[in-house]
Amino acid sequence: MRILAVDDDPLILELLSQCMLTFGQHELTTAESGPEALALLNDNNAPLFDCFMLDIQMPAMDGMELARCIRKISRYQDTPIVMLTAMSEKRYIDGAFSAGATDYVTKPFDIVELKTRMSVVEKIATSKRASSEKVFDATTFEGQPEVDPDYVSL
Repeated sequence: MRILAVDDDPLILELLSQCMLTFGQHELTTAESGPEALALLNDNNAPLFDCFMLDIQMPAMDGMELARCIRKISRYQDTPIVMLTAMSEKRYIDGAFSAGATDYVTKPFDIVELKTRMSVVEKIATSKRASSEKVFDATTFEGQPEVDPDYVSL
């Protein structure tokens, strides 16, 4: 799973990098700000991401604003967004889900709990990918003449 983690704390980004190595086959890309993350998302050479992990409290652009920006990008409208933040008050949790978050984990986080939540996110991402592939397969036949099942050509 390709994950973009955005946090202004380099120690958290390093911890997440280490966690993802132990969690399985994940490719983690990191950004230290919302604008840096958006630059990655707008880079045509950057890989498509299967999941986002966002801190809320960051300078320049907070995680909720970044989540809203991500949701405006058509290919990421339903990509899982996990808020990973020290903000535990209800107004932040409600705001994060209103902005498009899929899950919410508070810092300091438990490694086992994060692994479990990432397993759920991976299932969502895998399901999304499978649905996208089916849609893509179906669109390759658009515009093709309809075949009459009673007609047999020898």
